[in-house]
Amino acid sequence: MSSEQKSEAEQRQFWQMAVETWRASGLGVRAFCKQEGLSEPSFYAWRRKLSSAAPVNRRQEATVSEAFIEVPLPAAQPAGLELVLASGHVLRIGSGVDSNVLMNVLTAIRQARLC
Repeated sequence: MSSEQKSEAEQRQFWQMAVETWRASGLGVRAFCKQEGLSEPSFYAWRRKLSSAAPVNRRQEATVSEAFIEVPLPAAQPAGLELVLASGHVLRIGSGVDSNVLMNVLTAIRQARLC
């Protein structure tokens, strides 16, 4: 693939994303182009070019979207307490920690002279 063809492919991808972003924005073309710093005539030209090639792109979109699956991220559980010791160490204590365990940890920290 020559650099000229690659450049065309990169431009096509950029403008496809720009057109999709514009559609989702609810803005008029002029306002969107001004907000994004895009040339309005270029936007219209690429929108026309991409819409005439839509059947090909739709098939490519279907192939690409099938390659991804949604993976839910585990919910982050914030620490109940965070102690920053004089030594610079950080101790994060979960909100459900047993009070006896906490007392033993704090005693050990004092004995080690970390605080």
